[in-house]
Amino acid sequence: MKRITSITFALAASFLVASCTQPQEKTESAAEQTVVVKQHLTINTPEEALAELKAGNVRFLENQFINTDYKEQIELTKDDQHPHSAILTCVDSRVPPEIIFDQGIGNIFVARVAGNVEDDYILGSMEYAVKVKGTKLIVVLGHSHCGAVKGAVDNVDLGNLTSLLDQIKPAITGNPDDMEQMLQETSINNVRMTVNDVLNRSSVIKQLVDENKILVLGAFYDISTGKVIFLD
Repeated sequence: MKRITSITFALAASFLVASCTQPQEKTESAAEQTVVVKQHLTINTPEEALAELKAGNVRFLENQFINTDYKEQIELTKDDQHPHSAILTCVDSRVPPEIIFDQGIGNIFVARVAGNVEDDYILGSMEYAVKVKGTKLIVVLGHSHCGAVKGAVDNVDLGNLTSLLDQIKPAITGNPDDMEQMLQETSINNVRMTVNDVLNRSSVIKQLVDENKILVLGAFYDISTGKVIFLD
Protein backbone atom coordinates (compact mmCIF):
# COMPACT_ATOMS: atom_id res chain seq x y z
CA MET A 1 0.00 0.00 0.00
CA LYS A 2 2.85 2.33 0.85
CA ARG A 3 4.45 1.65 -2.52
CA ILE A 4 1.21 2.47 -4.35
CA THR A 5 0.92 5.70 -2.37
CA SER A 6 4.49 6.63 -3.24
CA ILE A 7 3.92 5.96 -6.94
CA THR A 8 0.72 8.00 -6.88
CA PHE A 9 2.52 10.87 -5.17
CA ALA A 10 5.37 10.73 -7.69
CA LEU A 11 2.96 10.83 -10.62
CA ALA A 12 1.10 13.75 -9.10
CA ALA A 13 4.36 15.60 -8.51
CA SER A 14 5.43 14.99 -12.10
CA PHE A 15 2.13 16.34 -13.34
CA LEU A 16 2.50 19.48 -11.24
CA VAL A 17 6.04 20.05 -12.47
CA ALA A 18 4.93 19.67 -16.08
CA SER A 19 2.00 22.02 -15.52
CA CYS A 20 4.25 24.65 -13.99
CA THR A 21 6.94 24.24 -16.63
CA GLN A 22 4.72 24.90 -19.67
CA PRO A 23 3.60 28.43 -18.65
CA GLN A 24 7.21 29.24 -17.82
CA GLU A 25 8.23 28.38 -21.39
CA LYS A 26 5.48 30.64 -22.73
CA THR A 27 6.60 33.43 -20.43
CA GLU A 28 10.17 33.16 -21.73
CA SER A 29 8.88 33.27 -25.30
CA ALA A 30 6.81 36.35 -24.51
CA ALA A 31 9.82 38.00 -22.89
CA GLU A 32 11.90 37.35 -25.99
CA GLN A 33 9.13 38.83 -28.12
CA THR A 34 9.04 41.94 -25.94
CA VAL A 35 12.74 42.50 -26.61
CA VAL A 36 12.02 42.26 -30.33
CA VAL A 37 9.28 44.87 -30.00
CA LYS A 38 11.68 47.27 -28.31
CA GLN A 39 14.26 46.69 -31.02
CA HIS A 40 11.69 47.51 -33.68
CA LEU A 41 11.17 50.94 -32.15
CA THR A 42 14.79 51.82 -32.97
CA ILE A 43 15.27 51.36 -36.70
CA ASN A 44 18.41 52.84 -38.22
CA THR A 45 18.39 51.74 -41.87
CA PRO A 46 15.93 51.40 -44.75
CA GLU A 47 16.57 47.67 -44.77
CA GLU A 48 15.58 47.37 -41.11
CA ALA A 49 12.40 49.34 -41.79
CA LEU A 50 11.52 47.06 -44.69
CA ALA A 51 12.21 43.96 -42.61
CA GLU A 52 9.88 45.26 -39.89
CA LEU A 53 7.03 45.90 -42.34
CA LYS A 54 7.44 42.39 -43.75
CA ALA A 55 7.50 40.91 -40.25
CA GLY A 56 4.48 42.99 -39.28
CA ASN A 57 2.47 41.66 -42.20
CA VAL A 58 3.34 38.11 -41.16
CA ARG A 59 2.15 38.89 -37.63
CA PHE A 60 -1.08 40.27 -39.12
CA LEU A 61 -1.62 37.15 -41.21
CA GLU A 62 -1.00 34.93 -38.18
CA ASN A 63 -3.12 37.11 -35.88
CA GLN A 64 -0.11 37.58 -33.59
CA PHE A 65 -0.18 41.33 -33.03
CA ILE A 66 2.45 42.92 -30.79
CA ASN A 67 1.75 46.63 -31.34
CA THR A 68 -1.68 46.97 -29.76
CA ASP A 69 -0.85 48.65 -26.45
CA TYR A 70 -2.21 51.97 -27.69
CA LYS A 71 -2.16 53.70 -24.32
CA GLU A 72 1.55 53.01 -23.99
CA GLN A 73 2.14 54.15 -27.58
CA ILE A 74 0.27 57.40 -26.93
CA GLU A 75 2.47 58.01 -23.89
CA LEU A 76 5.67 57.27 -25.83
CA THR A 77 4.76 59.55 -28.74
CA LYS A 78 2.98 62.44 -27.03
CA ASP A 79 6.02 64.74 -27.25
CA ASP A 80 7.51 63.73 -30.62
CA GLN A 81 7.41 61.22 -33.45
CA HIS A 82 9.99 59.47 -35.60
CA PRO A 83 8.16 56.92 -37.78
CA HIS A 84 10.49 54.52 -39.56
CA SER A 85 8.36 54.32 -42.73
CA ALA A 86 5.96 56.43 -44.78
CA ILE A 87 3.22 54.66 -46.71
CA LEU A 88 1.17 56.10 -49.55
CA THR A 89 -1.90 53.98 -50.13
CA CYS A 90 -5.50 54.08 -51.31
CA VAL A 91 -8.46 55.37 -49.30
CA ASP A 92 -10.05 51.92 -49.54
CA SER A 93 -11.35 51.02 -46.07
CA ARG A 94 -10.04 47.47 -46.46
CA VAL A 95 -6.41 48.62 -46.59
CA PRO A 96 -5.44 50.08 -43.17
CA PRO A 97 -1.60 50.18 -43.09
CA GLU A 98 -1.28 50.46 -39.31
CA ILE A 99 -3.18 47.17 -38.99
CA ILE A 100 -1.95 45.10 -41.94
CA PHE A 101 1.66 45.88 -40.96
CA ASP A 102 0.97 45.66 -37.20
CA GLN A 103 2.51 49.07 -36.49
CA GLY A 104 0.04 50.73 -34.15
CA ILE A 105 0.57 54.39 -33.19
CA GLY A 106 3.75 56.33 -33.99
CA ASN A 107 5.63 53.86 -36.19
CA ILE A 108 4.51 54.89 -39.70
CA PHE A 109 3.37 57.95 -41.57
CA VAL A 110 0.33 57.24 -43.74
CA ALA A 111 -0.95 59.24 -46.72
CA ARG A 112 -4.16 58.05 -48.36
CA VAL A 113 -5.79 59.02 -51.62
CA ALA A 114 -7.90 57.06 -54.10
CA GLY A 115 -5.64 55.08 -56.39
CA ASN A 116 -2.49 55.78 -54.30
CA VAL A 117 -1.30 58.51 -56.68
CA GLU A 118 1.00 61.37 -55.75
CA ASP A 119 0.54 65.13 -55.99
CA ASP A 120 2.47 68.13 -54.67
CA TYR A 121 0.92 67.81 -51.22
CA ILE A 122 1.72 64.11 -50.95
CA LEU A 123 5.28 64.76 -52.10
CA GLY A 124 5.65 67.57 -49.57
CA SER A 125 4.44 65.25 -46.82
CA MET A 126 6.95 62.60 -47.87
CA GLU A 127 9.76 65.15 -47.94
CA TYR A 128 8.85 66.22 -44.40
CA ALA A 129 8.93 62.57 -43.30
CA VAL A 130 12.35 61.70 -44.72
CA LYS A 131 14.15 65.02 -44.34
CA VAL A 132 12.77 66.34 -41.05
CA LYS A 133 11.68 63.26 -39.10
CA GLY A 134 14.29 60.79 -40.34
CA THR A 135 11.95 58.27 -41.95
CA LYS A 136 13.96 55.52 -43.69
CA LEU A 137 11.47 53.98 -46.09
CA ILE A 138 8.73 55.17 -48.46
CA VAL A 139 6.26 52.56 -49.69
CA VAL A 140 3.63 53.07 -52.39
CA LEU A 141 1.01 50.47 -51.55
CA GLY A 142 -1.56 49.43 -54.15
CA HIS A 143 -4.17 46.74 -53.71
CA SER A 144 -6.38 44.28 -55.52
CA HIS A 145 -9.92 45.19 -56.60
CA CYS A 146 -9.12 48.91 -56.52
CA GLY A 147 -12.16 51.03 -57.33
CA ALA A 148 -10.06 53.94 -58.55
CA VAL A 149 -8.21 51.72 -61.02
CA LYS A 150 -11.49 50.28 -62.28
CA GLY A 151 -12.85 53.80 -62.62
CA ALA A 152 -9.86 54.76 -64.76
CA VAL A 153 -10.28 51.66 -66.93
CA ASP A 154 -14.01 52.35 -67.28
CA ASN A 155 -13.33 56.02 -68.12
CA VAL A 156 -15.58 57.28 -65.30
CA ASP A 157 -16.44 60.99 -65.33
CA LEU A 158 -17.36 62.31 -61.87
CA GLY A 159 -16.54 65.81 -60.71
CA ASN A 160 -13.09 66.21 -59.15
CA LEU A 161 -12.57 62.46 -59.30
CA THR A 162 -12.13 62.71 -63.07
CA SER A 163 -8.74 64.43 -62.88
CA LEU A 164 -7.54 61.90 -60.32
CA LEU A 165 -8.52 59.00 -62.58
CA ASP A 166 -6.77 60.71 -65.49
CA GLN A 167 -3.54 60.35 -63.52
CA ILE A 168 -4.06 56.57 -63.34
CA LYS A 169 -4.94 56.07 -67.02
CA PRO A 170 -1.34 55.97 -68.32
CA ALA A 171 -0.86 52.84 -66.18
CA ILE A 172 -3.68 50.91 -67.90
CA THR A 173 -2.39 47.67 -69.35
CA GLY A 174 -3.52 44.10 -70.03
CA ASN A 175 -6.15 42.30 -72.07
CA PRO A 176 -9.69 43.81 -71.90
CA ASP A 177 -11.12 40.33 -72.52
CA ASP A 178 -9.83 39.31 -69.08
CA MET A 179 -10.96 42.23 -66.97
CA GLU A 180 -9.91 40.81 -63.60
CA GLN A 181 -6.36 40.22 -64.79
CA MET A 182 -6.32 43.59 -66.53
CA LEU A 183 -7.29 45.39 -63.32
CA GLN A 184 -4.62 43.48 -61.39
CA GLU A 185 -1.89 44.30 -63.89
CA THR A 186 -3.00 47.93 -64.09
CA SER A 187 -3.00 48.27 -60.30
CA ILE A 188 0.57 46.97 -60.08
CA ASN A 189 1.64 49.12 -63.01
CA ASN A 190 0.07 52.13 -61.32
CA VAL A 191 2.16 51.48 -58.21
CA ARG A 192 5.36 51.32 -60.26
CA MET A 193 4.39 54.52 -62.07
CA THR A 194 3.79 56.34 -58.79
CA VAL A 195 7.16 55.20 -57.43
CA ASN A 196 8.85 56.60 -60.54
CA ASP A 197 6.88 59.83 -60.25
CA VAL A 198 7.95 60.27 -56.63
CA LEU A 199 11.61 59.90 -57.58
CA ASN A 200 11.32 62.11 -60.66
CA ARG A 201 9.28 64.87 -59.05
CA SER A 202 11.09 65.22 -55.72
CA SER A 203 14.76 66.17 -55.78
CA VAL A 204 14.79 65.94 -51.98
CA ILE A 205 13.71 62.30 -51.99
CA LYS A 206 15.87 61.39 -54.99
CA GLN A 207 18.99 62.79 -53.32
CA LEU A 208 18.40 60.78 -50.16
CA VAL A 209 17.89 57.64 -52.26
CA ASP A 210 21.13 58.31 -54.16
CA GLU A 211 22.92 58.71 -50.83
CA ASN A 212 21.54 55.32 -49.69
CA LYS A 213 19.81 56.97 -46.75
CA ILE A 214 16.29 55.91 -47.73
CA LEU A 215 14.47 53.46 -50.00
CA VAL A 216 11.39 54.05 -52.14
CA LEU A 217 9.51 50.86 -52.97
CA GLY A 218 6.23 49.64 -54.39
CA ALA A 219 4.04 47.01 -52.75
CA PHE A 220 0.75 45.28 -53.46
CA TYR A 221 -1.90 44.16 -50.96
CA ASP A 222 -4.30 41.33 -51.71
CA ILE A 223 -7.58 42.17 -49.97
CA SER A 224 -8.72 38.55 -50.21
CA THR A 225 -5.75 37.11 -48.31
CA GLY A 226 -4.26 40.00 -46.32
CA LYS A 227 -0.81 39.41 -47.79
CA VAL A 228 1.52 42.19 -48.91
CA ILE A 229 3.99 41.56 -51.74
CA PHE A 230 6.85 44.00 -52.20
CA LEU A 231 7.66 44.75 -55.83
CA ASP A 232 11.12 44.73 -57.38
